[in-house]
Amino acid sequence: MLKHIHMPYLVRALCGATIGFLIALYVVNTYFGGSLNFIVWTSIVLGAAAGIYLFRR
Repeated sequence: MLKHIHMPYLVRALCGATIGFLIALYVVNTYFGGSLNFIVWTSIVLGAAAGIYLFRR
């Protein structure tokens, strides 16, 4: 059987930040015309925090 793989905090943060970046980029380009960069940066930070929390196993 597969054993649990321990992901380091950096990998978890990068996975979450990437997901947050892609979602924010889609939302900003679709609804705001690409003019709200603070939403992208905020989503990267929140995605990194969520990645550490959600990928804890």
